[in-house]
Amino acid sequence: MDQAFDDKGVIEVGGRQLYNWDRQAHGRVTITDAMTLSLNTVMAEVNTTVGPKIFYAYVQRFGFGRPTGIDLAGESEGQLKLPSDAMWNESELGTNAFGQGLAVTPLQMACGVAAIANRGTMMVPHVLKEIVSQDQVWPRHPTIARQVVSPETAKQVTEILIRAAQEGAPASVVPGYAIAGKSGTAQIPIPGGYDPEWTIASFVGFAPAHDPQFLILVKVDRPQDTPWGATVAAPIFRNIAQRLFVMMDIQPERE
Repeated sequence: MDQAFDDKGVIEVGGRQLYNWDRQAHGRVTITDAMTLSLNTVMAEVNTTVGPKIFYAYVQRFGFGRPTGIDLAGESEGQLKLPSDAMWNESELGTNAFGQGLAVTPLQMACGVAAIANRGTMMVPHVLKEIVSQDQVWPRHPTIARQVVSPETAKQVTEILIRAAQEGAPASVVPGYAIAGKSGTAQIPIPGGYDPEWTIASFVGFAPAHDPQFLILVKVDRPQDTPWGATVAAPIFRNIAQRLFVMMDIQPERE
């Protein structure tokens, strides 16, 4: 969390120049700073350091590129190219680091973030509580999919997400509660590149951060006034969270 990086505002990966969203250099930053500021270049630098083998192993462990196993028909597996695929290019090690060049479903994203909330344990999602037939009941029990990271790593990531919500998307924060979350602003792919005008704005988070009781993912397709998830989706998250705190009788953690 305290490892320092020198953000120059641009980095070359696989022959491709990658820039920060604001086209600015932010100088000496930590990984927590990079997450809070959504620095593409630092994320890409981290990936070039760990390498494709480790990065894509964790991408798959978090469930991207494969169905979650939810009890609904027709689930999509998203899109994920691996180094073993003919169409994969080395530059994707950089772009994939900040979410470009791959596609995940909202359910996959929710499950991945929930694994952090669950101390690194990924659960199989379900919508079915139980099956009732006449006088017989078949309940669905929580099922562990796998341990994706250690509890210690999940705790560190949670602390990073708390700051990312507080400073990177303050519109998500509910006074008195620690929110762990991250905003997202995704370009929409079109033939030959990305749509120059429209985006998908999102925010995903869980609360209370140190004793999670719920997770909310907000996804806004083609927002009209501003493209940014921190501006568009984060306030929706806050409004829903405020109601859940009351409905679930979750008391404030602090003044």
